[in-house]
Amino acid sequence: MAEWSIKPTWKKSIIERIHYTKGKKKIVVETGWRWGEFTCETDTDEKPLIEAGDDLYDTPYNVELVECDDGCWTEYEFINFTEKQEEKMREWLEENSSFDLEETGWVSTDTEMIIDCDPEIIRIDE
Repeated sequence: MAEWSIKPTWKKSIIERIHYTKGKKKIVVETGWRWGEFTCETDTDEKPLIEAGDDLYDTPYNVELVECDDGCWTEYEFINFTEKQEEKMREWLEENSSFDLEETGWVSTDTEMIIDCDPEIIRIDE
């Protein structure tokens, strides 16, 4: 068994996408992070096979977030919203945090953490 540190090699290359649902409506909140670090364990001493574009939470490894630093953008995707509903939700999000969505009945159903560059993978348990 081996433990590894995973970091981006290029700034602004961690993309977090949190999916919220309420009935048939869905909001995807995308945050871009300048830097970040994750850890994972492998059953062998072989380096994990993680590449640019991979969702770190959807790999065969148990990947854990250490930290994300310096959020540099936030974008929203609205699914099954009318134009008026989207406008109203955008106004609400300007005054509140997307983390407040759960207090108003939205449920966080999925999180993606995409590394959008070649990762630096270093063994940390030696």
